[in-house]
Amino acid sequence: MTKLSIVFAGLTLAAPLAFGSGSPGPMSGGGDTAGMTSAPRMTPQQRAASSYNAGLNHKKRAQEFEDKAAVASNENDRQKQLGKAKDQYEDAVDDYKKAIGYDPTMYQAMNELGYAYRKSGHYEDAIKAYNQALQVQPNFPQAVEYRAEAYLGMSMFKEVQDSYLALVRTDQDEAAALMRAMEAWLQTHQENQTPEQKAFNDWIVERKAVAMNTQSLTTNNIKSWN
Repeated sequence: MTKLSIVFAGLTLAAPLAFGSGSPGPMSGGGDTAGMTSAPRMTPQQRAASSYNAGLNHKKRAQEFEDKAAVASNENDRQKQLGKAKDQYEDAVDDYKKAIGYDPTMYQAMNELGYAYRKSGHYEDAIKAYNQALQVQPNFPQAVEYRAEAYLGMSMFKEVQDSYLALVRTDQDEAAALMRAMEAWLQTHQENQTPEQKAFNDWIVERKAVAMNTQSLTTNNIKSWN
Protein backbone atom coordinates (compact mmCIF):
# COMPACT_ATOMS: atom_id res chain seq x y z
CA MET A 1 0.00 0.00 0.00
CA THR A 2 1.20 3.52 -0.73
CA LYS A 3 0.27 6.99 0.45
CA LEU A 4 0.62 10.46 -0.95
CA SER A 5 3.54 12.54 0.22
CA ILE A 6 3.11 14.74 3.25
CA VAL A 7 3.36 18.50 2.72
CA PHE A 8 5.65 20.21 5.20
CA ALA A 9 4.35 23.73 5.51
CA GLY A 10 7.09 26.33 5.55
CA LEU A 11 9.93 23.88 5.02
CA THR A 12 11.37 25.16 1.76
CA LEU A 13 14.78 24.71 0.26
CA ALA A 14 17.21 27.56 0.64
CA ALA A 15 17.87 29.63 -2.48
CA PRO A 16 21.22 29.23 -4.26
CA LEU A 17 23.87 31.90 -3.99
CA ALA A 18 22.99 35.01 -5.97
CA PHE A 19 25.45 37.41 -7.57
CA GLY A 20 24.88 41.08 -8.39
CA SER A 21 25.06 42.34 -11.95
CA GLY A 22 28.64 42.45 -13.12
CA SER A 23 30.05 40.89 -9.99
CA PRO A 24 32.55 38.06 -10.29
CA GLY A 25 31.52 34.44 -9.85
CA PRO A 26 32.50 32.41 -6.79
CA MET A 27 35.71 31.09 -8.37
CA SER A 28 37.01 34.39 -9.80
CA GLY A 29 40.09 36.07 -8.41
CA GLY A 30 40.34 39.23 -6.37
CA GLY A 31 38.21 38.11 -3.42
CA ASP A 32 35.64 40.88 -4.02
CA THR A 33 32.36 39.68 -2.49
CA ALA A 34 30.58 43.03 -2.42
CA GLY A 35 28.02 41.89 -4.98
CA MET A 36 27.41 38.50 -3.37
CA THR A 37 24.49 37.72 -1.09
CA SER A 38 24.55 34.61 1.04
CA ALA A 39 21.69 32.16 1.02
CA PRO A 40 20.04 31.67 4.40
CA ARG A 41 21.24 28.62 6.27
CA MET A 42 18.77 25.75 6.16
CA THR A 43 17.28 24.73 9.48
CA PRO A 44 17.47 21.10 10.60
CA GLN A 45 13.75 20.79 9.88
CA GLN A 46 14.26 22.07 6.34
CA ARG A 47 17.11 19.64 5.79
CA ALA A 48 14.91 16.87 7.16
CA ALA A 49 12.10 17.81 4.77
CA SER A 50 14.52 17.92 1.83
CA SER A 51 15.90 14.46 2.61
CA TYR A 52 12.41 13.10 3.23
CA ASN A 53 11.17 14.35 -0.13
CA ALA A 54 14.24 12.89 -1.84
CA GLY A 55 13.30 9.55 -0.32
CA LEU A 56 9.75 9.88 -1.62
CA ASN A 57 11.12 10.51 -5.10
CA HIS A 58 13.11 7.26 -4.91
CA LYS A 59 9.97 5.51 -3.70
CA LYS A 60 8.02 6.83 -6.68
CA ARG A 61 10.67 5.59 -9.11
CA ALA A 62 10.74 2.22 -7.36
CA GLN A 63 6.99 1.86 -7.79
CA GLU A 64 7.32 2.70 -11.47
CA PHE A 65 9.80 -0.16 -11.85
CA GLU A 66 7.43 -2.45 -9.94
CA ASP A 67 4.65 -1.52 -12.36
CA LYS A 68 6.93 -2.44 -15.27
CA ALA A 69 7.77 -5.74 -13.58
CA ALA A 70 4.07 -6.53 -13.26
CA VAL A 71 3.60 -6.39 -17.04
CA ALA A 72 7.00 -7.79 -18.06
CA SER A 73 6.89 -10.17 -21.00
CA ASN A 74 9.36 -12.64 -19.48
CA GLU A 75 10.90 -13.57 -16.15
CA ASN A 76 14.31 -12.09 -16.91
CA ASP A 77 12.81 -8.69 -17.61
CA ARG A 78 10.62 -8.95 -14.54
CA GLN A 79 13.59 -9.66 -12.29
CA LYS A 80 15.54 -6.84 -13.91
CA GLN A 81 12.78 -4.33 -13.14
CA LEU A 82 12.42 -5.62 -9.60
CA GLY A 83 16.17 -5.25 -9.11
CA LYS A 84 15.96 -1.62 -10.19
CA ALA A 85 13.08 -1.09 -7.79
CA LYS A 86 15.09 -2.55 -4.94
CA ASP A 87 17.99 -0.21 -5.74
CA GLN A 88 15.62 2.75 -5.50
CA TYR A 89 14.24 1.57 -2.17
CA GLU A 90 17.76 1.21 -0.82
CA ASP A 91 18.53 4.78 -1.93
CA ALA A 92 15.34 5.86 -0.18
CA VAL A 93 16.56 4.22 3.02
CA ASP A 94 19.61 6.49 3.02
CA ASP A 95 17.49 9.59 2.52
CA TYR A 96 15.01 8.71 5.26
CA LYS A 97 17.86 8.04 7.68
CA LYS A 98 19.25 11.48 6.92
CA ALA A 99 15.84 13.03 7.53
CA ILE A 100 15.54 11.33 10.91
CA GLY A 101 19.06 12.44 11.79
CA TYR A 102 18.09 16.05 11.14
CA ASP A 103 14.72 15.74 12.90
CA PRO A 104 14.41 12.82 15.35
CA THR A 105 10.68 13.56 15.74
CA MET A 106 9.79 13.08 12.06
CA TYR A 107 7.65 9.98 12.44
CA GLN A 108 6.62 10.19 8.77
CA ALA A 109 10.23 9.50 7.75
CA MET A 110 10.42 6.62 10.22
CA ASN A 111 7.27 5.15 8.71
CA GLU A 112 8.60 5.50 5.16
CA LEU A 113 11.95 4.06 6.27
CA GLY A 114 10.06 0.99 7.41
CA TYR A 115 8.27 0.82 4.07
CA ALA A 116 11.54 1.01 2.11
CA TYR A 117 13.13 -1.64 4.32
CA ARG A 118 10.10 -3.92 3.94
CA LYS A 119 10.02 -3.57 0.18
CA SER A 120 13.73 -4.44 0.13
CA GLY A 121 13.04 -7.62 2.11
CA HIS A 122 14.55 -6.38 5.39
CA TYR A 123 11.57 -7.17 7.59
CA GLU A 124 13.26 -6.95 10.98
CA ASP A 125 14.69 -3.51 10.18
CA ALA A 126 11.27 -2.47 8.89
CA ILE A 127 9.57 -3.46 12.14
CA LYS A 128 12.15 -1.49 14.15
CA ALA A 129 11.47 1.60 12.03
CA TYR A 130 7.70 1.25 12.42
CA ASN A 131 8.09 0.83 16.17
CA GLN A 132 10.17 3.99 16.24
CA ALA A 133 7.44 5.88 14.38
CA LEU A 134 4.81 4.58 16.80
CA GLN A 135 6.89 5.67 19.78
CA VAL A 136 6.82 9.23 18.46
CA GLN A 137 3.22 9.07 17.21
CA PRO A 138 1.33 6.31 19.08
CA ASN A 139 -1.44 4.55 17.18
CA PHE A 140 -0.35 6.05 13.86
CA PRO A 141 -2.64 3.82 11.73
CA GLN A 142 -0.50 3.69 8.60
CA ALA A 143 2.51 2.50 10.59
CA VAL A 144 0.34 -0.12 12.28
CA GLU A 145 -0.81 -1.41 8.89
CA TYR A 146 2.64 -1.32 7.31
CA ARG A 147 4.16 -3.07 10.31
CA ALA A 148 1.51 -5.78 10.08
CA GLU A 149 2.58 -6.43 6.49
CA ALA A 150 6.15 -6.83 7.73
CA TYR A 151 4.87 -9.25 10.38
CA LEU A 152 3.12 -11.11 7.59
CA GLY A 153 6.40 -11.40 5.68
CA MET A 154 7.94 -13.02 8.76
CA SER A 155 4.96 -15.35 9.39
CA MET A 156 4.26 -13.62 12.72
CA PHE A 157 0.57 -14.42 12.48
CA LYS A 158 -0.49 -13.49 16.03
CA GLU A 159 0.96 -10.00 15.57
CA VAL A 160 -0.83 -9.65 12.22
CA GLN A 161 -4.13 -10.65 13.81
CA ASP A 162 -3.72 -8.21 16.70
CA SER A 163 -2.85 -5.41 14.27
CA TYR A 164 -5.91 -6.08 12.14
CA LEU A 165 -8.27 -6.12 15.11
CA ALA A 166 -6.76 -2.85 16.37
CA LEU A 167 -7.25 -1.23 12.97
CA VAL A 168 -10.85 -2.44 12.77
CA ARG A 169 -11.49 -0.38 15.89
CA THR A 170 -9.51 2.71 14.88
CA ASP A 171 -9.21 3.03 11.09
CA GLN A 172 -11.43 1.15 8.66
CA ASP A 173 -9.43 2.19 5.59
CA GLU A 174 -6.18 0.81 6.97
CA ALA A 175 -7.98 -2.32 8.16
CA ALA A 176 -9.23 -2.84 4.60
CA ALA A 177 -5.70 -2.33 3.26
CA LEU A 178 -4.37 -4.99 5.61
CA MET A 179 -7.16 -7.35 4.62
CA ARG A 180 -6.11 -6.94 0.98
CA ALA A 181 -2.54 -7.75 1.94
CA MET A 182 -3.69 -10.85 3.82
CA GLU A 183 -5.79 -11.95 0.87
CA ALA A 184 -2.75 -11.59 -1.39
CA TRP A 185 -0.85 -13.76 1.09
CA LEU A 186 -3.60 -16.37 0.84
CA GLN A 187 -3.25 -16.57 -2.92
CA THR A 188 0.44 -17.47 -2.66
CA HIS A 189 0.16 -19.87 0.30
CA GLN A 190 -2.49 -22.35 -0.69
CA GLU A 191 -0.29 -25.43 -0.98
CA ASN A 192 1.74 -27.38 1.59
CA GLN A 193 0.53 -25.23 4.47
CA THR A 194 1.85 -25.75 7.98
CA PRO A 195 -0.76 -26.08 10.75
CA GLU A 196 -0.02 -22.45 11.74
CA GLN A 197 -0.55 -21.26 8.18
CA LYS A 198 -3.76 -23.25 7.86
CA ALA A 199 -5.12 -21.73 11.07
CA PHE A 200 -4.19 -18.25 9.87
CA ASN A 201 -5.82 -18.98 6.51
CA ASP A 202 -9.06 -19.95 8.25
CA TRP A 203 -8.89 -16.84 10.44
CA ILE A 204 -8.55 -14.58 7.39
CA VAL A 205 -11.58 -16.18 5.73
CA GLU A 206 -13.57 -15.74 8.95
CA ARG A 207 -12.56 -12.09 9.41
CA LYS A 208 -13.31 -11.30 5.77
CA ALA A 209 -16.83 -12.68 6.23
CA VAL A 210 -17.28 -10.58 9.37
CA ALA A 211 -16.05 -7.46 7.55
CA MET A 212 -18.44 -8.06 4.66
CA ASN A 213 -21.39 -8.59 7.00
CA THR A 214 -20.52 -5.44 8.93
CA GLN A 215 -20.30 -3.43 5.74
CA SER A 216 -23.64 -4.79 4.58
CA LEU A 217 -25.31 -3.87 7.87
CA THR A 218 -23.83 -0.39 7.77
CA THR A 219 -25.04 0.13 4.20
CA ASN A 220 -28.54 -1.04 5.09
CA ASN A 221 -28.69 1.26 8.10
CA ILE A 222 -27.68 4.23 5.97
CA LYS A 223 -30.37 3.39 3.41
CA SER A 224 -33.02 3.11 6.12
CA TRP A 225 -32.46 6.75 7.04
CA ASN A 226 -32.78 8.03 3.46
